[in-house]
Amino acid sequence: MLARVPRRLVDAWSGCGNLAECVTLDSIGTVVDLGCGSGLDAWLIATAPRAPKRVIALDLTPETLAGLHEGRDGAAPCEVYAIAGDMEQVPIADACCDLVIANASFNLALDPHKAFTEAARILRPGGRLHVMDLVREAELPAELLADPMGHGTSLGGVMHERDLHAAVSAAGFVDVAIHGHRPFEPVIAVQIEARVPARH
Repeated sequence: MLARVPRRLVDAWSGCGNLAECVTLDSIGTVVDLGCGSGLDAWLIATAPRAPKRVIALDLTPETLAGLHEGRDGAAPCEVYAIAGDMEQVPIADACCDLVIANASFNLALDPHKAFTEAARILRPGGRLHVMDLVREAELPAELLADPMGHGTSLGGVMHERDLHAAVSAAGFVDVAIHGHRPFEPVIAVQIEARVPARH
């Protein structure tokens, strides 16, 4: 599948793992990719053998999303929507999707707690969160903290794992699991899975 991905999606990609390879799409109607960047993960999910009905890819600028519709000839009939917006104030209705994904995006949010709360808001009852992101075990290097561009490099906003777990739980998610730890110097790449409670 990667061989047919549009070159500019690959060249502009910035993440910490192959998220599309890890998510389960069975019984998923709508996927929202928050902070999607070039849209590579959204593109891979939209062209997967068991693609959902629709994928909504959100990032801050329309220019970032320009290549999202390239190279989908003959792909599964999945509707793909590119939306310019802020993951801390998602311009999408409540309870509109079944799965929220993000790849090294929440650590870029100025207020990750608000971003996780927004993710919970747009998920239907029982909907799932599946994220790849970064955590730290200790303080970040002083030179990184002093760098004014540090936050924009996906490292300045990296939380301690316990704080990340607490932020996801506080947003209303249950069954929060952080796993798949891999070195991503000077921090650690992880997967975060959780769900919003189902209605009874």
